[in-house]
Amino acid sequence: MAESIVSFIMDQLKTTIIDKAKEEVTLLIGVKEDVKRLERNLKLIRTVLADAEEKKTTDVNVKQWLDSLKEAAYDMEDALDEWRTAVELEVHGADDQNAASTATPHSHHRKVLCNLLSCFPFRRVGTRYKIALNIKEINKRLDEIAKEKDRYNLMSKEEVELPKRPESSSFVDVSHIQGREVVKSEILSYLLVGDGDSETIETISIVGFGGLGKTVLAQLIYNEQAVQKHFDKVIWVCVSDLFDEKKVAKAIIQGLENITGAEAYGLELESLQVLLERISKSVRGKKFLLILDDVWAQSGERWESLKVTFRKGSGGSRILVTTRDVHVATMMGSSHSQVIHLERLGDEVCWLILREIAFKGREQEHAGHLEEIGRRIAARCKGLPLAAKTLGSLLKFKRSKRQWEDVLNSEIWKLDLAQKEIFAPLLLSYYDLPHPVGRCFRYCVIYLKDHLIWVRDLIHRWMAQGYLGFQNDADLESIGQDYFDFLATRSFFQFQEFEMREGGTMLTCKMHDMIHDFAKYLAEDEFVTKEVHCDDDLNIELEKSRHLTLVLHGDMPFPSSISGVEKLRSLLISCIGRTGQYSVLEALPSILNQSRRLRLLDLSGARDYFGKQLPKEIGKLIHLRHLDLQGSTQIEELPQQLSNLRNLLSLDLKRCENLKELPCWMVKLINLRFLRTSGCEALTHYPKCIRRLTSLRTLLGAIVRADCNDAREFSIADLGNLKHLCRVWLKVKGDTINHDEARKAQLYNIEELRIYLTGQIQNVDIVEALDPPHDANVQFFNNYLYYEKLE
Repeated sequence: MAESIVSFIMDQLKTTIIDKAKEEVTLLIGVKEDVKRLERNLKLIRTVLADAEEKKTTDVNVKQWLDSLKEAAYDMEDALDEWRTAVELEVHGADDQNAASTATPHSHHRKVLCNLLSCFPFRRVGTRYKIALNIKEINKRLDEIAKEKDRYNLMSKEEVELPKRPESSSFVDVSHIQGREVVKSEILSYLLVGDGDSETIETISIVGFGGLGKTVLAQLIYNEQAVQKHFDKVIWVCVSDLFDEKKVAKAIIQGLENITGAEAYGLELESLQVLLERISKSVRGKKFLLILDDVWAQSGERWESLKVTFRKGSGGSRILVTTRDVHVATMMGSSHSQVIHLERLGDEVCWLILREIAFKGREQEHAGHLEEIGRRIAARCKGLPLAAKTLGSLLKFKRSKRQWEDVLNSEIWKLDLAQKEIFAPLLLSYYDLPHPVGRCFRYCVIYLKDHLIWVRDLIHRWMAQGYLGFQNDADLESIGQDYFDFLATRSFFQFQEFEMREGGTMLTCKMHDMIHDFAKYLAEDEFVTKEVHCDDDLNIELEKSRHLTLVLHGDMPFPSSISGVEKLRSLLISCIGRTGQYSVLEALPSILNQSRRLRLLDLSGARDYFGKQLPKEIGKLIHLRHLDLQGSTQIEELPQQLSNLRNLLSLDLKRCENLKELPCWMVKLINLRFLRTSGCEALTHYPKCIRRLTSLRTLLGAIVRADCNDAREFSIADLGNLKHLCRVWLKVKGDTINHDEARKAQLYNIEELRIYLTGQIQNVDIVEALDPPHDANVQFFNNYLYYEKLE
């Protein structure tokens, strides 16, 4: 982890300190020598960091040395980010002021600029002086850290390179064809018997510890053709360890009634009682199979209120449960004979799984000399299909006998790990990742277990933390996709056949529970999830805590205060069940005042709980890159202080239904790459100033005039000013097209174009006028709900 941070800082140091000098932002005398000294220290330290990362599991002194380095590196990164932002303001501030004046003749642009300057503890001369002082202070810390490294006999290691084209064949889960045929038949015999006379809904439970393949087996049952024919409805629900009756009820209704997107969002506004009554009505007279995946002990205690809603279902209905705990199976209603204990696979089956993945695409005669070593590696899987799959994905990229022997003889097998049988194979695969990719993998622990991950959202979160670089003209989204594909080829993500695909690209994924546990093990205390059950003070004063997920349960108010949030880089707030409506609003100003280092703020889980406007303190988050306000239906306007967020890359306003306008001060968000307003029903137009956000790559839900070039509203010709656009969703206003204006849109780089026509314009006319590339994915929608619900 430390290696990727140090490499990132060295790149940022060059851009911030050295390159800016070319723009006549000079440093104080003597500072250039300090910069060179800083670079030398970082280079010396970077050469041994890969070895240090591996040795920290057995040497507590090495671990403490790495912790000190990471703390210094984080502080250095924060300082560089402040310097870069201030210098950019110094160089380009006047241009921004003129742009704002042009876009908004009646705006108080001078006041906005002054507000922005007040966010920084320095001015033009003070900027250079603070750079000098901070470099000297950081150098002192790094001098000590560099000296200490020589005590631990750390060696230089060769860096793993990222393949240019990850092979898509590795996405396929082949473990389903090995070793589970007998138990699958046994489960099917329980599910498919009976003529429907019995009114009892029987519950069958698959029990086994993590990594045995319970979920994969349940997915096979779900997709079995005989199952789909036998039952009127087959419903899949991921329960996980954070059980929420309302969430489970909503998922059941979605499966019963085939509800998705905007319609599904409406379910969240209903009370639990209304949802339960709806389930009871929907199952009436139907024979259904309900699959509840990953049920934990506390879930069983809350099961009864849901189970009674199924009584009106047709006879022969069944419930299939997967769990690690046999006591949960009993609580869920399974008799002794209805509990299927999943056993470990034999070494031969593990070898077949490993071989299928590792030798995919290779000539068998060329791979034959690796079989003996491969079988010995498979024996170390201890019967766990997840371990076999992980090692197969690792060995796929190892071509020589020597490389396979290195895996077999690795010292990692000897480590005393918490869950050694699965963590050892995962650790081997993890250490084989390029450092930037490994850092991205660890960040995935920010999601709760069993969370459905939107791949593009994950990439935006990586981008917000600076994991993909920070050059605004770089194709960071493609870099993120390459990193994701690399992790997918190593089996760090799960894909399911019934999840959405688009042009061969996987849109969603999940992490296996054991892999999530492994990521948390690697991230140690940097990622914290706190469940809040009362309004007491909350203390997270752990020096390493950088990313916090707050989960509020029931009707409990927000904590009266939270301490220890000063160094946070990510904050996610999720309300499970109704929470005191304005408690989040009351607490947010204090939290934001303390959390000045935030890169990511996700309030989509809090939704309607912070009122009609965001607190003005949000304007002090000068490091913020990602702001997610999805589903905040009460927000009517965006506070002017948001214009201070010059570093903002992503702004998600999806389904902010009462948002009345996008203000013209948005022209200040010069680095914005992603803007989504789909589902903002009260929004009648886009302001003209949006054409000045020239860093935009993705624009979803844009409202454009097609009939003229309006001086006030965003018009179709204004798209031509956004030269980096790749994905665009347009809500086109007007009954006619001004073809001269449409030609100015110049959508030469568009990969995805989604169009909703509100007037009399025909599909063929708009395509002819815009003339998108022939290979672009172009879709038309006549129903607005369908247009905006797909993502």
